[in-house]
Amino acid sequence: MTPKLEVAFVSTFPPRQCGLATFTADLTQAIDTWQRLAPSLVLAVTRRGQHLRYPPQVKGEIIQEERASYVQAANFLNRSKVEVVVLQHEFGIFGGTNGNYLLSFLSNLRKPVITTFHTVLPEVDPHRKALVQEIAAHSAAVVVLAHKGKEILTHVYRVAPAKIHIIHHGVPVLSLPPAEVLKQRFGWADRQLLCTFGLLHPGKGIEYALQALPPVVQNHPRLLYLILGQTHPEVQRRHGEAYREQLHQLVSALRLEANVLFVNRYLSQEELLIYLQMTDIYLTPYLEPQQISSGTLAYAICLGKTVISTPYLYAQEMLAGGRGVLVPFADAASLSLALQEVLADPVKARELGDNARAFGRQMTWPRVAKAYIDLILQVVAMGEQAPPEVGGRATS
Repeated sequence: MTPKLEVAFVSTFPPRQCGLATFTADLTQAIDTWQRLAPSLVLAVTRRGQHLRYPPQVKGEIIQEERASYVQAANFLNRSKVEVVVLQHEFGIFGGTNGNYLLSFLSNLRKPVITTFHTVLPEVDPHRKALVQEIAAHSAAVVVLAHKGKEILTHVYRVAPAKIHIIHHGVPVLSLPPAEVLKQRFGWADRQLLCTFGLLHPGKGIEYALQALPPVVQNHPRLLYLILGQTHPEVQRRHGEAYREQLHQLVSALRLEANVLFVNRYLSQEELLIYLQMTDIYLTPYLEPQQISSGTLAYAICLGKTVISTPYLYAQEMLAGGRGVLVPFADAASLSLALQEVLADPVKARELGDNARAFGRQMTWPRVAKAYIDLILQVVAMGEQAPPEVGGRATS
């Protein structure tokens, strides 16, 4: 029997608490379920001083702040039987200026690389632009999570369109009880639930959602807004709980104590999906216009939730075609009006959710994993990685 192809994944990984870690754990599990490749091998990006108990599939660590660790990781993979490396990229998880230590890994690696860009900035400084170009040049293929990402990589970064592949953010396939059953279990049977989920930081724009609520609760006094998730570890390390405390103070000032609930902890995926299943309206009032991916928005779409969002790039694409409602950034009055309109028209709300669910069928993890497997096999078939086509270097 021919040995199965060995693939290594480079990313953060649980128990490190970040969205990219969860994404990579879900992706590797979904790929392994197909049993077309050898069991996934992971090199986990770890902060210096962290001592995490990784699962057996993690065969090594890259110490985020140590350039030499990137070279060691590349040499480890060069000596291994791994035939393809799948890299998950966010600027913030690699060391050096804008994460440029990653280039030490890529320039020493002798295996073809597939890079998934989870952030693609349309307006970018020269250093980060050169960095993305060089990462793409070292990659046999790159993946983005939305069509807008391909457009930006092509026109802003001059990456060859043939190298860019669009694979959606995956969403788990679970059999969940009906929302009414779960609401009964939580004691919320008579309440309309709004929800925002994610690691808390000022870019979430939750203050505008809170400011939007007073006119809404006048007509819907049993409405409950769930703010789910702990403070982002980096924000907590630098600023403590200042943002969360500001939100609590705003809740008090607006007299919304009976209508807002903070769940201040890192939720498992199963817990998150249960909360989302109960949700009537999912809010993403985010403030970063250039955001090109959102796992929680992907989850809400696949569960057929009514979504109201600011028009960041990913939301524009995912909620087009009657799949959600977009409101201006940092505009509590518009958000309040949108909430009141959706709550007053259950037929319209149901239509938005049905459209979202139909679109989300292509985003389940089995389909996403198959797309990655097909791309991995395609890269192997391409043979040796082409030499870099971009000459500039992004140095520290």
